[in-house]
Amino acid sequence: MEQFHNQIDDTQSQQYFQEQTKSNMSLRLIINYIFADIAKRPRSFKIGLFTTYIVITFLGLLQCVVQLSPLIFLQLDESATGDTDLLYLPMAAENTSNYRLINMTDLHKHTSQVSEFLDVSPRWMFMCNLGKMGVEQQFRAYFLILDSQLEQSIGIGRRTDVDIITNNEVYVSETGLRGLSASKGDQIYLNFNILQLLKNFGVESEGNEFTQQLRQPFKNAVNQQLAMFIKEDNFQDKQYSITELAMYSQSYLNYVKGIEATSLTKTIAKEYFRQNVRSQENYTEEQKEFAYQVIEVMFERNMTRDASAINKFVNRVSKFSNFITISQFEDGLFDLLIQINEFNINAKVHGGVESPKGKWTDALGMMVFMDYKNATEIFLESFFNKLDQVITDNKKYNEGMPGAISELIPVNDTQEWAKDATTNFKLQDYSLMANLLFKNRGEKYETPRIAKDAIIQTTNEFFTEAGYNYPVQITAPLGFTIGLYHLMKNFIENLLGVATMILLMLSVLLIYSLMIGDIEEKTYEFGMLRALGFKKSWLIVLLMLQALTFAIPGLFLGLVSCYLINCLVSMYVFDMSLLLTTYSIPSSALAFQISLGITMPIISNILPIKKALSKALRDSLDLFHRVVNDILVTVIKLEMMGISTNQTVCSIILISIGFISYYVIPMNIIFQNIRGAIIVINIIFITMVIGVTVLMNLSEQWLERQVLKIILFIKQSDKNLQMIILNNLKGHGSRNFKTTLMYSLGLAFIIFTGAQFTLQAEFLGDFIKTSLTSDIIVFDASIQRLGLDEFKFRQHLEWEKTNDPTFIQDYTFSALPLNEIPGIPRFFQISPLAHFPRRRIRLHAIEENYLEVINYKYYYPTEYDSKQQSVEYLPNGVRDGVKDLYNNEGKLDIAKTSDVYGIATNNHAQSNYKAMLKTLNNVTKEVEEVDKEINVIIPEGYRYEDGVDVDTPALLRISFRDRGRAIERRLKIKHMAIKIPNNDFSGYRTVALFGEGLITMQDAQMLINEILNSRIEENKFNNQRAHQYFQKLPKNLTYGLPKDSLLIKFKRDTTKEERIDFSNRLRNYFTNDQIYLFDSITMAETSQDFFKYLELFNIVVAAIALILSFFLLLVSFIGNVRNTSWEIGILRAVGLNEVQISKVFVYESITLITASGLIGTIIGLVIATTFTLQIVAFSEFKFKFSFPILTFLTTFLGGIFISIYASYLAVRSFKFKSIASTLKGQS
Repeated sequence: MEQFHNQIDDTQSQQYFQEQTKSNMSLRLIINYIFADIAKRPRSFKIGLFTTYIVITFLGLLQCVVQLSPLIFLQLDESATGDTDLLYLPMAAENTSNYRLINMTDLHKHTSQVSEFLDVSPRWMFMCNLGKMGVEQQFRAYFLILDSQLEQSIGIGRRTDVDIITNNEVYVSETGLRGLSASKGDQIYLNFNILQLLKNFGVESEGNEFTQQLRQPFKNAVNQQLAMFIKEDNFQDKQYSITELAMYSQSYLNYVKGIEATSLTKTIAKEYFRQNVRSQENYTEEQKEFAYQVIEVMFERNMTRDASAINKFVNRVSKFSNFITISQFEDGLFDLLIQINEFNINAKVHGGVESPKGKWTDALGMMVFMDYKNATEIFLESFFNKLDQVITDNKKYNEGMPGAISELIPVNDTQEWAKDATTNFKLQDYSLMANLLFKNRGEKYETPRIAKDAIIQTTNEFFTEAGYNYPVQITAPLGFTIGLYHLMKNFIENLLGVATMILLMLSVLLIYSLMIGDIEEKTYEFGMLRALGFKKSWLIVLLMLQALTFAIPGLFLGLVSCYLINCLVSMYVFDMSLLLTTYSIPSSALAFQISLGITMPIISNILPIKKALSKALRDSLDLFHRVVNDILVTVIKLEMMGISTNQTVCSIILISIGFISYYVIPMNIIFQNIRGAIIVINIIFITMVIGVTVLMNLSEQWLERQVLKIILFIKQSDKNLQMIILNNLKGHGSRNFKTTLMYSLGLAFIIFTGAQFTLQAEFLGDFIKTSLTSDIIVFDASIQRLGLDEFKFRQHLEWEKTNDPTFIQDYTFSALPLNEIPGIPRFFQISPLAHFPRRRIRLHAIEENYLEVINYKYYYPTEYDSKQQSVEYLPNGVRDGVKDLYNNEGKLDIAKTSDVYGIATNNHAQSNYKAMLKTLNNVTKEVEEVDKEINVIIPEGYRYEDGVDVDTPALLRISFRDRGRAIERRLKIKHMAIKIPNNDFSGYRTVALFGEGLITMQDAQMLINEILNSRIEENKFNNQRAHQYFQKLPKNLTYGLPKDSLLIKFKRDTTKEERIDFSNRLRNYFTNDQIYLFDSITMAETSQDFFKYLELFNIVVAAIALILSFFLLLVSFIGNVRNTSWEIGILRAVGLNEVQISKVFVYESITLITASGLIGTIIGLVIATTFTLQIVAFSEFKFKFSFPILTFLTTFLGGIFISIYASYLAVRSFKFKSIASTLKGQS
């Protein structure tokens, strides 16, 4: 028994050894076979290797760029908003003080406790006027004081090419230097206004009379200090005789001359005064202490000089008054000090800054900055120089109280005292703002979610450390705006997804075609291997290893190339952004490339393996017959199970559509997931492209015949080849179907994305032009809404037009909406005469030339007053509706009546009532009140929502909050429009929620007068709130209305430098730091450049797709030629020559590619048009289609060229064979 078991074990061991030996031999055979096949057919290996290489390299590089894109977007955001991650602004800890400063020493102590904070740097920013001696023109600029060394060390403005500056050197924006004709080393001056500086410390200006409004607070502050030592009521108004003061001052002068004769007498006198104070029993301790301090100061100084100054003061006062009060003295002192309101700082230009690049935000415009280290000394020196000048001038020329007080002020002593007092002064402990940077900034801005979490976490840590009531408020400029840039990232990611899908489809199909072609060609070889004992499992291994022989090297080469190119791209991005992450391929991109390199050949091999295994051994050895039965058997099995493939696919599609519609889209809306919404929209459009392509491909054969007819109509000499070509198209239908379908699909995607980019570029340009209205727009966004200084702007623009008549075509102002003026009710309503329906409306006054200045091609009128006879037209031939607004033809003004007793027909009672009022009020002049009709332009949407139109009389109702009081005015609707740039117009009903009407300046003035029961033109208001508001407005406003925007249109094409210089000249008239200027031309050019890069990317994708298509067509045509080799031999035998044979396959390829190219192009354009219509539906722009010509020429014509070349290469090998070899199918 034991021997028997030993024999069994030996037998099993021998079987195992034989199997191992067989496996090793089979594996060796497979490897030898693969290498022999590569040597025999190198073209397939090269095509597969190149396909894998280019797809892995390009798609991997795209993933790397996506990983680097946060740095690019961060840089763009920094250029727009500045490098600051967190901006600390002061906030008063108590309501008793408006002075707002930050103690940087204390702030740094708290920020250093937060691990993610790098460092914080102080800043001070004011407005100033920039000038140069000998140059009349001045420029309004921002003056920035900063710690240049600290900012350079932590990276604020790291991309700005500036050095560490010292002394009184400054950097100036290049535009300012050009305007002043200054350069490095020149001396310039900065003019400062103290009252403007006070705004930065929390003292708010209340209008042009702010200087006088400061007088009483100044006097109150002085009196408050004096009241601590003078215990009398109304001491400030007590009169002191000048005669007595003159006598006392002269006696005091004589006295001090005596006591200063020797140091001993001065010491004795000082002690006498101190003893006298001590002996005063009615003095409080505070008064005694104050007296001691006064005595100390008096005796430290030159008493004779001080007494002489007092004597001069009294003598000068005696020339214009017999009495003096403390209040008069305070008024004179205020008048003297206010003359020092403006002073200049002289500085040396250290260099120019062409672009801030994050050092500060671009919106600030012209900038001058200096280092903080010597700023205190420079400011004090300039201030006291101005003080010295003011004192000297008042002593000489002012005969009033300021001139007299100037005799009392010792400038030199005051300046020395100020320098001593500021010896230990640390400017950084009194900062206006603080800029903080994060550590590892690039990682924190990878996504808006990460940025938001980092900001929340770090600020919570800060306030936990510093206390929740720490007197600062924190804003995150980059965190707030980075999401807008990541919208572009989402858009680009979807673009990359489309590109990835296109290239994957083509590469998978190409590898599939290679493998399926090899299997068809090597069917006999596989049959022989199987006849010699080669198992089906080893055949599967053979095919898989054969695919991996080009996939693995292609993957390796792709990874190496991707790494090298990524290093170059990363180097450029790091150099551009001055941020560093890593040069290596990101792990996600590496995983994507490896998985793609492995799975792509595996997926491509599924059908070829099925086909190889579906061959019976007898059929494989039969060179002249082919059979495919696996697929048919599978379908029959599914049907026998009651499962329909078509029904299953349709069911899955319908379920997916329902899931997306009822779950995914609402979820994205609720969670505000913009990225998810964009992905869903793109999925919808992609499925539309695929579905329409599959459907349209059913017409491929018909279109092929039509294209062939056109070709042969052009080439009549080859018309005898028509039947042969048609037979080839029919015989190669199954193989060509896959090729043309994929080519049409890829081309449709490329054309769709190209058209999408072009259309979105056009749309963004249109959006910018309609939002910003004209070439240059200036608007006031301040909370006070005091508007622009219209008079000064008009003066300057008229000077510009005179200086260069070719520069400015025209300009116009628009007034602040009436609803936003203080004292004016917020609720304006428009309705038919029946008062129903009634909808809200905002009224906005514009000037008569408004449409001539804006981009009138985006002006879409719908209805005009047809009864008006005199009309004017815009240059594009459209009727000018704003000119109609100022035309009073057909306007019905009637006598205003009032139903005093509530009886509408009792006119006799009304006349008696008016006569009674005239008698009681002694009215001698009859004033006839007129109910004037107001011309108005309203949005088209009010037609359907409010029931009003041009032919319908309308009412304007202005409702007051008190007791339901209201004013009603008749409206004459002169015009309706869907869109007027820079105004809330729409053709949809929803416009009634936010729409506005346009009226004339005169009507706006009349309405305000009636609402406020006042006269704007006389500057008299009964409403206190309105009175205060209108008192603050700039002077010389037309119609007395505040203007919130200025629109400027150029007459000729202008350069960017011209627009920058012009914008800086306009900034001279900005009255606050919340007035913004936008250059719509530059913004539109920037957006166009962005989309040009995207279009270039699409062309690159198209070029790679064409390369893959070339190989796909080459493989397909080689298969076609090989399958029809017997027919080619027959044709040659009956008389066709080599050229005609080539023409047959060339015409076939041209027909296929032209037909499929037309289908793909049409589908891409149709889907892009659908996308455009979707945008038009929301934006209400007129439909216009922009064809991506460059992309079309690259793809369509390139496709025809590669089809010709591929077909020529495919048939070339048969041209020089003998007819017998061709008939035998010999290679």
